[in-house]
Amino acid sequence: MNRPNPPQSTSCLFLIDGYNLWWASEEIGPDNETGTLKGARESLVHWLLETLTPELAAKTVLVFDAKNPPKNRTSIYNHQGLIVHFAVGYEEADTLMEEYIALHTAPRNLTVVSSDHRVQRAAKRRRAQAIDSNLWHQRINHEMKAKRATSKTDRSKPNQKLTEFEVTAWLQNFGLEQQGASEALQAEIEHELKSKHRRRRR
Repeated sequence: MNRPNPPQSTSCLFLIDGYNLWWASEEIGPDNETGTLKGARESLVHWLLETLTPELAAKTVLVFDAKNPPKNRTSIYNHQGLIVHFAVGYEEADTLMEEYIALHTAPRNLTVVSSDHRVQRAAKRRRAQAIDSNLWHQRINHEMKAKRATSKTDRSKPNQKLTEFEVTAWLQNFGLEQQGASEALQAEIEHELKSKHRRRRR
């Protein structure tokens, strides 16, 4: 199906389920200043740009459901390097995220941030890494606090944003720590694929 609003990146490092991450976080979640979807989106975008280096933000895609997209913007736009994509023309954000995952040219380098099992299964099918939104947020904040503490004692390292190298390093460790959970999810995916195959043969 040719959609009017297709994915705009096939090589991003992070693919983030926007509202899912928003709800998973107390810091950038429902208690945002305005209490609106617009305020929540702005809080999330601001947090990401404050946390990630410009280089890393430029490799990040943030996906939102199409409900109440900004009236003064297109359904997809670039905000200081960060791609923000509303799922206009899709049933829901999950469908758009699945399309991003399917079109990715190097899925083993992709990390999908979502607690939605459907999205996680799509990521695992292509050997991308999937991580729950709350865990990703907690770990990012942990790394940021550690980096700020280092910056206070070592003035030669003023940068307080996370680089691609730093994020990749802890993601690799996370993958090793979560190997058991990943194997369980992979078994679920294989079972689902076998069931579909059996249904097709009938």
